[in-house]
This record gives sequence, C-alpha cells and structure tokens, in this order.
Amino acid sequence: MNCLDFRRRIGAEPRSRDPELIAHRDTCKDGCAAFWQRAQRFEDDLEAAMAVPVPDGLADRILLAQATGERRGQVVRRRVWMAMAASLLIAFMGAGMFWRHADLNSLPALAVAHMPGELDALNLTRPMTDAQVEAGFLGRSATLKGPAPGGVTYVHDCMVGTHAAVHLVTRMNDEPVVALYMPGTMSEATIDFHRDGWDGRQIALSGGTLVVLAQGASRQTMDAVARGWRDAIEGSGAPVVGRI
Repeated sequence: MNCLDFRRRIGAEPRSRDPELIAHRDTCKDGCAAFWQRAQRFEDDLEAAMAVPVPDGLADRILLAQATGERRGQVVRRRVWMAMAASLLIAFMGAGMFWRHADLNSLPALAVAHMPGELDALNLTRPMTDAQVEAGFLGRSATLKGPAPGGVTYVHDCMVGTHAAVHLVTRMNDEPVVALYMPGTMSEATIDFHRDGWDGRQIALSGGTLVVLAQGASRQTMDAVARGWRDAIEGSGAPVVGRI
C-alpha cells in the first residue's frame, strides 16, 4: 500500500482497523501517522458535535401541551421555534464540518502533516550540487528559470497528500528552511500560516504552488529562502511577494 492509497482509504473510512492500513500507518516515514491522527481528531470532533443532549422531560412537556386545548396556539409557536432552532443548529454544524474538512485538506495542513517523516533532512549540512537540485525538478517535469539558492542540503521527489512535490531544504544563516514546490497545483492566494509549531507561507505561482515552512527560523531567513526559490522557479522578473 502506498501513501496515496492509505490517505484515500482513511479519508473514506477514518475508523477502519484494516490490518493493511494499520501496518502502513506504523511503518510509513512520509507523515501518514500524523495524517491518521488528524483524521481521528476530526472524527472525534464530529461525533462530539453530533452528540446534542435532549432536555429531560421534553417528550412529557410536548404531550401535555398537545393535550391542553387552550394552549394549542402556544404549542404551535413552540414547535415553530424548535424547528427553527434545529435548522440553525444543523446549518451551523454542517458549516463547521465543511470548514474542518476543507482545513484538514488544505496545502498548509498537508505540508505540516508531511514533515514528521522528513525531520532528519533538517539536520543535513552538506550542500547539494546544481545538477542534483535540477534533477529533483526534472523528476516532477519542471525546470528552473533561474539559479537555485545557495545552501541547498536536501532535494527529493515526494507526495504531499495527493500532490506531487519537490521537497527541498535550504540552510541559510545555519537555519534550515523547507520548501515544497508542487507544480500544477494551483492556488488563488498567498497566505501565511502557523500550524503545530511550524511557521510558513503558501505562495501562489504561475505554474504551481510553493510552500515554505520552518521551526524557529528568523523571518529574514524565511523571506530570503522564499524569494530565492520564487526567483529560481519563476525567474527573477516575477512579482515580489509579501513578507512572511
């Protein structure tokens, strides 16, 4: 079982105890264990939201109101109010579940979930050659339009969720910064984020999306790495993005 099949199965059957799924979760080094944990937390939140307690004696009060003719109008109004309240509650819960699902599958969430299996790469210090860096992009049918930033210590073709990516680590000022370039994965906005101890930025490019993230690196270093990879991928004439 590969990571894509695992995440599709967990997305459809988050509570499955299929031995093949469990075995992949326990042995995968590409963040599938973190993905599984997020799916379980989402299911826990969903079950908690659906567990709406029924007030004690509600059925008796409704029957009494129905049996009392002189209170018939009040019963009708109460039913209308309860129906409206129930509709609002269902709408609110539905919006919350939709937002949670969308957030769980956002590029920042998928990028952070990808990192647990890649933490060792942050400790590498030996620079990669230009040919090795270019080969990583060629593996994703992408080419660089400018020189890669200096200090690239790791390059690897990865899957970030369902998105094919080039995974890079750039060490600048002795601070490792991760760059995940996903050619063909388009996004409409450039956004900053902070998730599970990671600071990052999702950058919309003309040919895909670049996600830059780090733990504890300075803003100046992250800005420099983001600009360096944007210029390498898009060319130095690309529009300047905002600060991280």
